[in-house]
Amino acid sequence: MGIFEPFRAIGYITTSVPFSVQRLGTETFVTVSVGKAWQVYDCAKLSLVLVGPQLPKKIRALASYRDYTFAAYGNNIGVFKRAHQVATWTRHNDNVNWLLLFGEHVLSVDAKGNLFIWPFKGLDENLAPIGHILLEDKFNPSCIMHPDTYLNKVIIGSQEGSLQLWNISTKKKIFEFKGWNSSICCCVSSPALDVAAVGCADGKIHVHNIRYDEEIVTFSHSARGAVTALSFRTDGQPLLASGDSSGVISIWDLEKRKLQSVIGEAHDNSIISLHFFTNEPVLMSSSADNSIKMWIFDSSDGDPRLLRFRSGHSAPPLCIR
Repeated sequence: MGIFEPFRAIGYITTSVPFSVQRLGTETFVTVSVGKAWQVYDCAKLSLVLVGPQLPKKIRALASYRDYTFAAYGNNIGVFKRAHQVATWTRHNDNVNWLLLFGEHVLSVDAKGNLFIWPFKGLDENLAPIGHILLEDKFNPSCIMHPDTYLNKVIIGSQEGSLQLWNISTKKKIFEFKGWNSSICCCVSSPALDVAAVGCADGKIHVHNIRYDEEIVTFSHSARGAVTALSFRTDGQPLLASGDSSGVISIWDLEKRKLQSVIGEAHDNSIISLHFFTNEPVLMSSSADNSIKMWIFDSSDGDPRLLRFRSGHSAPPLCIR
């Protein structure tokens, strides 16, 4: 029959794991987690193009590169080419919570602050990591990002509120940003050089010059919970989108330094990921309410409208007929 196979379950769109977006030629694809498996949607129509195999544990982090998908589950990382698992990386002793695609390497960070550097070009010959960094004791990682044009460097944010800049080839800490006395939830690099945006648990967004460690502008959400996702628009409009734990998406004008528009009922639950497509006026959002939505900025007043979406039940269904 085949209809009782687990991948035939209806209505799984996404879970509370951040999605991974990649471009292949002219097409863009997004990889999402649906519990113990992952799915790939084509962003042109949000149609399902690929479903990965069932894993032994729930997926905690995803990264993608061309035909490869990297999925962290428990303390293992599965490497998939298309839908077939070609390798399993096992070096972590704790849950792997973050994966970052970094040039020809994948960085993985676990709950205890171990960072491993994996080469994936020679998958067949070598399954060992080429580097390991142990973060400090009173530094619990909460996000990791690569600032554009910074060779071999990553910024890691912490629950304690500080940020650290590391060189992953020399494995040395270069600088520590003292932070803003609030747990860091997300950080993202901007199209402008040396500039990053940091979202905090107290609802503030700090646009920061990381070269000079200087604050450029601070935006604050009016009592809407933590800032859980950020994305800069890259088609020339100076806009920053932020999502919070109550499901609201705010659009900030960076030139005028003020709030431009708010998508009030964007999602029914915390926003997990935001992504502006490269050089397009389109923003994609995903949420813990089991939905992915795409918003287009094409009206004269600059407000976004819903372009297309996929959603399932955001709570357990109570009635089936």
